[in-house]
Amino acid sequence: MTEPHIHFETLPNGLTLLLREAHAVPVGTLQIWTRVGSADEAPHEAGLAHFHEHMLFKGTERRGVGEIAGEIEGVGGQINAYTSFDVTVYHATLPSDVLSDGLDVLVDAVRHSTFDEDEITREIGVVLEEIHRSKDSPYSVISEAVFAGAYKTHPYRAPILGSEESVSSITQERLLSFFRRWYAPDRFVVVAAGDFDASELATQVKAAFAGAEPAGTASARPAEPRQRGLRTILLERHFERGTLDLSWVTTNLAHSDTPYLDLLGFVLGEGDSCRLVRSVKERDGLADRIDASSYTPLDAGLFSVTADLDGERVPECLEAISREVERLRQAPPTGDELEKARANFLASEHFERESVNGMAGKLGGFHVLGGDFRLEQTYIDAIREATPDDLLRVARKYLSPEQLTAGVLRNAECAAALSEKDVRDAVERGARSAGESATARPLPAAVPPATTPAPARSGREASGLASYELGGGVRLHVVPRHDVPVVGIRAAMRGGLLSETRATAGITRFTTDMWLRGTRQRSAADLARAIEMLASDLDGFAGRNSLGLSLDVTSDRLDPALDLFAEVLLEPAFDADELEKERRDTLAVLDRREDRLGVRVFDILQEALYGEHPFSWPVIGSAEAVQAADRAALVEHHERLVRAPNLVLGVAGDVDPDGIAEALTQRLADLPSEAVAAADPPFVPLTERREVELRKEREQAHLALGFPGLTVHDPDRFALEVLAQLLAGQGGRLFLELRDRRSLAYSVSAMNVEGLAPGFFATYIATSPDRLDEAHSGMIDELNRALDAPPDAAALERARRYLIGGHLIGGQRSGSRALRVALDALYDLGPDFSQRYPEMIRSVTAEDVLRVAQRVLDFDRAAVATIRP
Repeated sequence: MTEPHIHFETLPNGLTLLLREAHAVPVGTLQIWTRVGSADEAPHEAGLAHFHEHMLFKGTERRGVGEIAGEIEGVGGQINAYTSFDVTVYHATLPSDVLSDGLDVLVDAVRHSTFDEDEITREIGVVLEEIHRSKDSPYSVISEAVFAGAYKTHPYRAPILGSEESVSSITQERLLSFFRRWYAPDRFVVVAAGDFDASELATQVKAAFAGAEPAGTASARPAEPRQRGLRTILLERHFERGTLDLSWVTTNLAHSDTPYLDLLGFVLGEGDSCRLVRSVKERDGLADRIDASSYTPLDAGLFSVTADLDGERVPECLEAISREVERLRQAPPTGDELEKARANFLASEHFERESVNGMAGKLGGFHVLGGDFRLEQTYIDAIREATPDDLLRVARKYLSPEQLTAGVLRNAECAAALSEKDVRDAVERGARSAGESATARPLPAAVPPATTPAPARSGREASGLASYELGGGVRLHVVPRHDVPVVGIRAAMRGGLLSETRATAGITRFTTDMWLRGTRQRSAADLARAIEMLASDLDGFAGRNSLGLSLDVTSDRLDPALDLFAEVLLEPAFDADELEKERRDTLAVLDRREDRLGVRVFDILQEALYGEHPFSWPVIGSAEAVQAADRAALVEHHERLVRAPNLVLGVAGDVDPDGIAEALTQRLADLPSEAVAAADPPFVPLTERREVELRKEREQAHLALGFPGLTVHDPDRFALEVLAQLLAGQGGRLFLELRDRRSLAYSVSAMNVEGLAPGFFATYIATSPDRLDEAHSGMIDELNRALDAPPDAAALERARRYLIGGHLIGGQRSGSRALRVALDALYDLGPDFSQRYPEMIRSVTAEDVLRVAQRVLDFDRAAVATIRP
């Protein structure tokens, strides 16, 4: 035991235990980190590490296909896995009273998987669909190409999924050889965090691995030689927008320079006040999205700048990015820039402690990739003590043009020709033209709030929920939590799509995005800087039924953050120049949406389901409506909805309820007190079957089948949620039949979406175009099963427990709790609805599920949406 709250132990067989107790929420997470990733594969084994991630869910000596995920979901847990270059991690998050069940399932999977030949054949088809999906993603395409260009020797150059050829050639013999070589206790680290007794859990882990023998396998990877010249990659595909990826090989996680590279990434490209966003995106308008980050795995990783843009402007954007990077190599960042980055990294330590997954992930990452979980403290100390000269030194050491791999992905139909020489020339021009960095303007002093009467409390319930009526009709609900110094605040108002017409489609999203583009007191740049100097997250949100403002901040910075929260809500500037920038960004997002086919298929589905009702268009709106929106319309929309009687506030975290009520009362005293007219556009239910189709030249076809659904107030909604879970999830009927048994898809799901107006129930699959008809008929067959008979008792209980457990797991973070109480109160469900939800689910019977299925699943009133080549 090295620290009071962490149990650290290495057993004689090499198994390592890292167990951290945290008792704030009755939830625990278990993670088995396997020290093998795609970078450990021999050339003839390409894709095997990732394929194991799939096969370990396909049956053991004790459990059949679907039972591994089914058992976890059946006790209210969530299970999944991921593969990286360096590790394969199997993880389950569960209510703490069934944590031992999760341990039994995970250990069974990593020790006793059977690798049945028929299941291998089926899973090859699933992984091929996953590869096809990656080819339809611009980010996956450019990232894979840049890794292959940046690494000429090291195995990070090869894709984690493998190739279609290598996956198609996987055999049982190869799988078993790989499994026996790598899946042994000396390659495992068992990490757990949450509500358990560490000594008791350690005893259970030791018993579960009793008799397991070490393999003695060691990784042997070639080192990547230092890059001596600029490398360029130019790709053309049928995507709507261009993508850039500029990457430099740097360090691994254990390296002493890693904290400084993380800080450098923040200064350059994280947050709205960073250098790249302010110059390349906002000032010059050369990118729709731009950011920078440092990826530091087990071996030397990459420092990357990525951007989305108009493919015709690639040379200008490359030059501008290169100029900003070179400026960081010429002069150190300002003190304010460094302090802002430092504050955000230190605050992230608190936010990660809000969830058991965050705690366990940090423990496992530092121990497996960094060599020792105690490296985290060394890392934090370096962040605290970093100087501007430290950042200048690493920028000069790693980010030279000679060490750059510049990747460009453009639409094949771009008018202007572009060669690799053009890419090289643009980068070199930028580096030559770099000047000194501009000094950031000082943060304006906060205006002290006026004094107003104290709020009246309407009651504190036994659960700890405190409710208040503030001035003008504002309602406030507070859920205190003092184990982590973090506060989440959500301001929610009725509106969203329900307050729009087709001519104003997307105006709510446009309005809330404009809130963060400056106030009457601060420019957009000053506001972004003020938010990030407080290491806080302040953002607007818009949905189908509502709009609002969210704030997440550490409790020691709550007061100044509340000033900004109120300023944004009460005094948005709607500046004309910022409005045009936001319009440009929104239109670019709409263009990029054309490449997100899993999203687009639901766009056309909802248009078929809803006709002229506002739910028929996406929250982002349409290009025509966004083009037509002007300042007067945005101001009118804001003033119509942002009023005291329409506002509900949810607060959760490290606060005193009376204190936060008084603070918000003072700051929101100037909210207009006039009532808001209810938005209740007429809803005409679908009376016929509709089919819509979109043609896109892509690798996969996408199918969504939808039915008119229920409102949030319909008592049948709980049975419909249970039905969705019976179909969805890794243990659900659609997953087991269409993915596990028939290898039709990597992605298959079912969902229930409610609203103040009727929502929708839908199923979805992404598959090979030549198997689209088979996927459609298979989906219909499973829905017919739900119509023909009630679920059996065991399946019903699994679905109910999964929904209840997921609700518990999803409420770990203060921001999630704040949003729940705010929206539940706003929709007149009651601020304590979240506490009553489990009982609503428990009360659903098999007969309820059948009755509601027969009420909703009417194939004569359905919409079928397809996107295919």
